[in-house]
Amino acid sequence: MRLLGNLLGLLLLAMVGGFFVFAVTLPRAGDFDLAKAQTKIGDLSANQVCIVALTGGAGARIERALTLYGEGIAARVLISGTHPEVRKEDLALTGDMAVLECCVDLGMRARTTIGNGTEAKEWAQTNNYDGLYLVTSDFHLPRATMELRRVAPDLLIVGVPVQSQTVPERGWYTSPKAWRLLGGEYIKYLLTGVRTLL
Repeated sequence: MRLLGNLLGLLLLAMVGGFFVFAVTLPRAGDFDLAKAQTKIGDLSANQVCIVALTGGAGARIERALTLYGEGIAARVLISGTHPEVRKEDLALTGDMAVLECCVDLGMRARTTIGNGTEAKEWAQTNNYDGLYLVTSDFHLPRATMELRRVAPDLLIVGVPVQSQTVPERGWYTSPKAWRLLGGEYIKYLLTGVRTLL
């Protein structure tokens, strides 16, 4: 019994330590460098690369994706996880309507991060893209990237973190709401890692 107690104590300590590593090493929007991101894409041309934004974040993720598209680094944008009743006109405040009309697709099947991964993979494969900029909230990016890599290991993925209002870059540790969100995300991240290994 004592050995079991010691093992459980070590496991708990590892979980707590892992949580703090997870929280302090999150990719942050303020640290994102477009030139470095393009270096990670390598020799792929813009026609071989797409942008996928996951819904959420009060429209900030979509705005970030459309701003990136405006840099001329990708051929097209997918907004994954949109509600079936949402139309491009409803997104007019997030970016240029002409860009939304010509160069953005709405993915309406995904309801979870797992679904986002599948939807993004199928869309990228259908359109023959070899590289992908994945745009989502900073706290969500590690798990979203892992989910997409799990189903599309041959796709070159570069993460683009978006600032979260719930988990700000500074002072998040003073917010109970941030602790709850990060704690839940950390557990989901660990479970995704286990599923990836199986």
